[in-house]
Parts: sequence; C-alpha cells; structure tokens
Amino acid sequence: CRAGQIREIVNLAKSPLFIWLSISIGLFQMGRLVVMTFLPIYLQEHLGYSPFVLGFYIALQHAMGTISQPVLGFLSDRFGRKATLFPSFILLGLLFVLIAVVQPGIQLALVIGTVGLFFYTLLNVVLATVMDVADPKIQASAYGLTSLVTHIVVFPSPMLAGMMVDDYGIGSTFWFAGALVIAGAFVLTPLKLYKGTRTK
Repeated sequence: CRAGQIREIVNLAKSPLFIWLSISIGLFQMGRLVVMTFLPIYLQEHLGYSPFVLGFYIALQHAMGTISQPVLGFLSDRFGRKATLFPSFILLGLLFVLIAVVQPGIQLALVIGTVGLFFYTLLNVVLATVMDVADPKIQASAYGLTSLVTHIVVFPSPMLAGMMVDDYGIGSTFWFAGALVIAGAFVLTPLKLYKGTRTK
C-alpha cells in the first residue's frame, strides 16, 4: 500500500548505508560536473582548440564509453559493485588530474579518451548500486531520492571551481575534480555492497 511504501522510503533515507552511498555518489557527481563545465573552456580558451576539435574530444569520450559500458557492467555483476566502483573512481580521479598535467596534443587526447571509459559508464553502475540497497518496490523512488540529495550537494561545485580558477588558474579545477572523485572512492570502502555472482 501507499503508506507502506512511504514508510520504506523514509526508512531508506535514514539508513546509514544509503546516506554514505549518496555522499559517495555526490562527490563523484561533483567531480564530473566540474570537468563537464571547465574542460570545454580549457580546450577552447586556454589551448585555442577549434569547435571541431572540441566536438571530436566529446565524441571520443562517448565512443570510449560505448566500448566500456558492457565491460564495466559485467565486472560489476560478476565481482561486485565496490570491486568495480572503487578502482574506477580512483582511476577517474587520477585521469582528471592528468588533464591539467599532460601536454596538449596526443597526450591530452589519450587522457580524455581514457576518461571516456569511465565518465558516463559509471553512472549505470552507480544506478545499479542504488537499486541494490533499496527494496524492489521502491527502487525508482530510491534513485529519485539519491538524485535529490546529490543535486543539492553538486550544484555549488562549478561555482567553487570558478573561484579556484580566479585564484589558482584553470588547472586547479581538474585537481579539485580529481580529489572529489577519489574522496568518493574512499567513502565507499567501509560500505557493504553487492559482492557479485562470483561469491555465490
């Protein structure tokens, strides 16, 4: 009944596992939003790349995500959510930092392409993780609740990054984004998440 579903949603919202998972997802999404905001600015205004080259890099990210999506999905189902998310968050955070460090040209293209392996695909694994911790009757509500929490946390991140650009240069935004995603990985470490079919 409706009252029972509402009660389950309230109980989920008070669950420490759900709260810490939402915090981890929020940090991940903060890092993504910072990169989504400032990577085009970095490529066009600071490196002088044309709109065509910018479009190429965005297309490259999507293409790499298309390749990695079934792979990460399989690994997540087979070896567990944390075993997939933790190293992926760490790698993505380090790749964000590398955007600010590597030389323009082939090095930067390789880094951005590798970012694409995780940038969009991890959202599907995150969604599956939220579904795992919720009762089947309220899974859509659980994801909606997670989205509400993360959006509240995430929306100031581009403004904070913009302040950092003024003081420390645009490269600092990628360090900031990397630190956020890596912090999200470590928030996951104590959580008891789905361990995959290999453990059965």
